[in-house]
Amino acid sequence: MISMISVAELHAVASGDQGVVIDVRNADEFTSGHVPGARLIPLPTVPLRTSDFDHGDVHYIICESGARSFQASQYLTQQGFDVRNVEGGMSAWRAQGHPLETGMTSNLST
Repeated sequence: MISMISVAELHAVASGDQGVVIDVRNADEFTSGHVPGARLIPLPTVPLRTSDFDHGDVHYIICESGARSFQASQYLTQQGFDVRNVEGGMSAWRAQGHPLETGMTSNLST
């Protein structure tokens, strides 16, 4: 079973620097606006990048609407990682007026 988290809950968690936000969208989507501090690991690369995930962290997986993040969450859960799929994704994040970071960041991981 995949654990879910709302964007409001993610905002509270991300503000407190607890866990790691992983954005599984494409680079162009990421640069146009993402959760501040999120790391980019596009969905097709997730299986190749499991060494980038720490078993001791909680990973908050986000995409545009929740479909790609659900796929990534399923895979990562099967690999034994602690993950939460963000319901509604970046669409819900923007709709609720949460802050956005644009461009490439120091957390970029492609």
